Amino acid sequence: MVGTQRKADARFMHKKWSTEKISCYVGDFKRTFFAYATNKQIRDNAASGGVATAVMIYLLEKGLIDGALVCRSVINQGRVRPEFFIAKSKDELLSAQGSKYMAVNFSRDALPIIRQFDGQLALTLLPCDTSALRRVMMNDNALESKIALIISLFCGHNSRPELTDMVVNKLAPKGAQLTQFRHRKGHWRGVVSAAFDNGSQIEKPFSFFSDYQNLYFFCQQKCHYCHDHTGYESDLSVGDIWSLRMKENPIKHSAVITRTIIGDDFLGQALNAGILAANEEPIEEICEGQARTMPFHYNVSARAKAGKILGFKIKDSVNAQVRWNDFIVAWMALANEKLSRSHSGQQFISHIPRFILKALLYIMKGLESI
Repeated sequence: MVGTQRKADARFMHKKWSTEKISCYVGDFKRTFFAYATNKQIRDNAASGGVATAVMIYLLEKGLIDGALVCRSVINQGRVRPEFFIAKSKDELLSAQGSKYMAVNFSRDALPIIRQFDGQLALTLLPCDTSALRRVMMNDNALESKIALIISLFCGHNSRPELTDMVVNKLAPKGAQLTQFRHRKGHWRGVVSAAFDNGSQIEKPFSFFSDYQNLYFFCQQKCHYCHDHTGYESDLSVGDIWSLRMKENPIKHSAVITRTIIGDDFLGQALNAGILAANEEPIEEICEGQARTMPFHYNVSARAKAGKILGFKIKDSVNAQVRWNDFIVAWMALANEKLSRSHSGQQFISHIPRFILKALLYIMKGLESI
């Protein structure tokens, strides 16, 4: 009975995805899937279905690439920070699994590593960094020749590392220093986990972190100008699925979009080898899995209009329709990000009661769902 009700609720909440909207939100594509890594070890620490990791492990073990550029979390003096590196083995790839939710500087930190590497590479990047790399590759044949595959991860926005620092401080026992941290792992929303030098192992629902992140506190400022949610310029795009019909599935899946002949071929090889299990799904189901965040991310127009009130200069690059609810959500996101820029604002945010955070988030989600 409960399952039947969930299916009915899912049909009721289903949005209409016109060809024009799909073109704006997704861009060009070949095929779309719900997929997961068949190896449970790969899925265990993945943010979703472990598809990106499984594909790169397959390519490494088949000798189709010599390394894979990925981003891992490192602990530096008790603080979590992102670090690009080139993984050359399955174990190294597994060590980098999971969402990071921290701002990176691709041009400064990743490009030199890519240029110096001697061999074929696969890369896992955010959409904005994928675009930056494609621009560089247009004028650099040597760089272009060593890139075998680009995987873009769906991205609503990224956060400054101060957000992670604040959450770690909330989790930390008095006097203890952080030794390990994961932003998200596990089924559905998952958990945030931290280990400390006094032996404490602490896990909290992912909402302990994501409530702040979803309200755009500590949002990276460049994200206000971006409308690319799924990685238009990648070979493969991979991301979460938040459709109600997938919540009760015992195996968490990833949404997968193939965009180029290379991406489609590599994914097909992984499927034929049994590395991945997948069902081909209509593109509308990919959109439904990101039904709130994808339209908001695309709508730079709403942020450009709301930003004028808050002192932001945001160029409207998409000329999208701005409804009253789009405007309010954009204003909330920009106001929250602006508040988190100052030390006093950060202190205020850290003391907001969780029930107020939840209320604000429900309001924002409700407005996005209209």
